[in-house]
Amino acid sequence: MTLFSFVCVTAADDSYVITDVVNNYPLGPRFSTTPFFMPSGCTCKVSGTANDERCVQFDCNCKCDLIAGACDMNCCCDRECSGEDRASFSDCLDEGGTTSVVKMCAERPASLEGVNLRHPLRLGDYPEDKLHGLMCVEHDNSAVQGNFFVDQGYPPASQVFSPGGRGTKQFEFSSHDREATPVKSNDNYQLGDPITAFQRDIHDQQLKRAFGGYLVLPAADDGGYCIESNTVAFGKSESSARCLKRTYNVTSDCEGLLSTARYVTNMFVKQTMESTILHPIRIDTFIDSSGTASTGLSSISEETRWDDSSSMCINALQRMVYNVRHNSTSIVGIGVDIETLDVEGSTRELLQEFAVNFIPVDVGLSQRSHNENNIINRVRSGNPGYVFGAPTLGAKSPTINHTSSFVIAQKAGFTVMDTGLAGQCSTSSTTGLKVGFAKNTFVGCTQSFTREELKEFCLDISNQHPMLARNKVGEGYFVFPKWLEANQTLLGIFGNADPLDKRQWVEIESHTFTRSRSFFEAENRCIGMPSRLRYDILWTYVGNVDDPQAKILSAKKSFEDGLTLQHTLPPNETQPFSFVTTVSWSFLQPEYKLVKSPHPLGLFSVPYDVFYPFQKQKA
Repeated sequence: MTLFSFVCVTAADDSYVITDVVNNYPLGPRFSTTPFFMPSGCTCKVSGTANDERCVQFDCNCKCDLIAGACDMNCCCDRECSGEDRASFSDCLDEGGTTSVVKMCAERPASLEGVNLRHPLRLGDYPEDKLHGLMCVEHDNSAVQGNFFVDQGYPPASQVFSPGGRGTKQFEFSSHDREATPVKSNDNYQLGDPITAFQRDIHDQQLKRAFGGYLVLPAADDGGYCIESNTVAFGKSESSARCLKRTYNVTSDCEGLLSTARYVTNMFVKQTMESTILHPIRIDTFIDSSGTASTGLSSISEETRWDDSSSMCINALQRMVYNVRHNSTSIVGIGVDIETLDVEGSTRELLQEFAVNFIPVDVGLSQRSHNENNIINRVRSGNPGYVFGAPTLGAKSPTINHTSSFVIAQKAGFTVMDTGLAGQCSTSSTTGLKVGFAKNTFVGCTQSFTREELKEFCLDISNQHPMLARNKVGEGYFVFPKWLEANQTLLGIFGNADPLDKRQWVEIESHTFTRSRSFFEAENRCIGMPSRLRYDILWTYVGNVDDPQAKILSAKKSFEDGLTLQHTLPPNETQPFSFVTTVSWSFLQPEYKLVKSPHPLGLFSVPYDVFYPFQKQKA
């Protein structure tokens, strides 16, 4: 047997690199080209049907298992959690699934569910409920398996969202939501708890509470400027957030406000809330302003410093990512990735980027399999059905012709443009905003042009305009604003979609084509340049009516001339123009049916008239 590592390395675009896993762990014959219906972690409830993904009537459980390849805190049904992990849990999260309200005299093991299917008898809110502790059911003869949604298949988005299609609707932005589960705190870290942090004073060498006593992750205020009031929450990763660090004097702020030492040097975090054990923040990766990378350092190799000869702040902080390694209740180590740059003395605003990754302790090879859906370490957005508001899973196909059996899933999920700094499109990130499941999204930015700048932007005569992107279509190119660029071509059908099985992902249909662009001189108007990117996504429920599982059926994207690009001010004055991205979710109401076990087969047959009265005849 060949041994191999399951540690997932992320590519430059923060996606999972799984080539080695695919080569070392082939999918096997069950991963065929047949349609995918039943997700992993579910049990088929139709007698005589193979317990595989082709089943369309199924029950699911353990919806709290949202981390593949590691133990989820307080998820008592997570089979990746050890007995020691479960003993440390403060509570058990909702596991989902349909549960009986009738006390059986002898509870059946879960392992018999696949061979002895019975739907539990149920009692409503009646006085008999008070007898549950006194009475029990000896034998359940009910043939009813339950009410199950009728699977809708995967209708083509081009039909669903066409005029009169099942997914069409008036544009709206009402969204589904749910309340967050309250967190209970104790001596151990619980999900969402702030992390206690200390910093050693360089003068008296005493440990003092840093930033009010907690590890912070700077975030942008309403004006886009960095504030240090956002504490890191235990177990909750945060993707890259950008903000502007304001300085009035680079010379004096260089080795303080703008330095890497501010968040790293002599910093320690507590192992647990009440522990006396402190973990130093180590340097996982350090990239200095010249691009030289160093790894595995105990301290920063090139400190931030002011250089009088060049009037530059050398190695000022540009990007920082905390990497917190943890088990279900405590921190086992913390590192940081740092990137720096040199800043001129006349600078008044410095763009910085911050993020935090929580990395759980991995389970061993013996606990990983395709059936467990945990070969790739990742955070799920539901198990299996999507959690409302959780990141929609997004991915790309590794091949142009989409022939591969796996996908390149992105850690941030399905993302679109953000508003940029101060709403400027030129600073917008195409991966800046995560799209939550069933959350209608509207995001926009503005870009200012003079008349001639708008004309150059519109015609792109040089084919090298820095604000435009180009996709090859046939013999030509489709040209559009770079901030409208799409980052994913696939969406996860369920919240636990496996990157190793492409059938668990639905393609975002796109009908791009080369468009002629022109600038109408008489009206100072650009024609043919898209100003809006629109996504339409159709979703529904499947599985048991008592425990519905949310899934995506189809999706499409389209570029539109939603806003007029016409310069109406004097030619040399800059005019702002708006560009937007929208995501519209449509719900397809499913039908449901009652599923029963088949009648038992008779052991013998008799003539149809065997019970008719006999008549005597005379000899």
